[in-house]
Amino acid sequence: MDEQKISVVVCTYNGERFLREQLDSLLAQTRVPDEIIVQDDGSTDGTLRILQEYAARHPIFHILKNVGPHGVNPNFFSALRQATGSLIAICDQDDIWMPTKLEHQAQAMADHLLVGGCSLPFAEDDSTPVDADTRLPNIDLLRMMFVGMMPGHTQMLRRELLDLLPKCEWFMYDLQTQATAAAYERVAFLPETLVRQRRHQAAATYHQPRSRSHSLPNILRSAWAAISLYRQARPHVRHRFREWQKFLAQIPADTPSLHRARRMAALLVADGPVAYLRLTAFCYNHRRRLFHAVEPDTLLTRLRALFFPISCAEYYRYLVKGCTPKKQESPPKN
Repeated sequence: MDEQKISVVVCTYNGERFLREQLDSLLAQTRVPDEIIVQDDGSTDGTLRILQEYAARHPIFHILKNVGPHGVNPNFFSALRQATGSLIAICDQDDIWMPTKLEHQAQAMADHLLVGGCSLPFAEDDSTPVDADTRLPNIDLLRMMFVGMMPGHTQMLRRELLDLLPKCEWFMYDLQTQATAAAYERVAFLPETLVRQRRHQAAATYHQPRSRSHSLPNILRSAWAAISLYRQARPHVRHRFREWQKFLAQIPADTPSLHRARRMAALLVADGPVAYLRLTAFCYNHRRRLFHAVEPDTLLTRLRALFFPISCAEYYRYLVKGCTPKKQESPPKN
């Protein structure tokens, strides 16, 4: 008998176009959630009307409405605190869940704080490019410090994780949850598609896909672009990893993952040729933890690891262009 209460938390904002399809996929789960918390952040379209219709037919829906817009992070953290389940699954307003998502994630939870899984992007028109990356992602904390590897819409977490999160306003909520679980070494990944992620250009997380080819011409082009970008991006990289230092310092765990992450942050904040050489040696020694997927330990992988202190500047191109969002975005999947 399933003794774990499962909550689903959905945050909405002007999502009427695709909302019904997502809510129907929640109700079609092989393990039906015990409650569905939906918190709206000031929608001006028909979102609330749709939510009220579902709540009238299904008592597991609990509809909350913010007084004034909160934004993505405050809205999700506030909504997550409303959940009463021991397990909480995070849900976007415009995706479609696979029927076994909750069942399989609950089964995989064991002693983990967070379980992620694959999402398969799709678009309903040819004008929206999508990037279907079928590689199994690297969920090491070192990698997460550069790129969030498990988007919120794939995450199921233990409620206790919320009380372990450091105080932080700089990183996106789903990066904070996965990084904290990884720091405690209590994170897992299901190698199956859990969510069909709808990609449309109005989505808050949409970005144009970029090439991840490892062909020699593409590597050379990327290397030249990264070298050109490195000096401009360097102040932003240092600032980001100062924020990581603050974040990681608040986690009282004693794990190899956390120690490595603190060392990486310190090396990326430090300046000067000696610090750079130490950083290069660190990247080389931990090369299997840095890239999007765990790769064969080939000569090319080793060369890419040596170049990583410069190539990682590509992740912060948006800052150099003068567009400076307060929160983390989704960089290319190198």
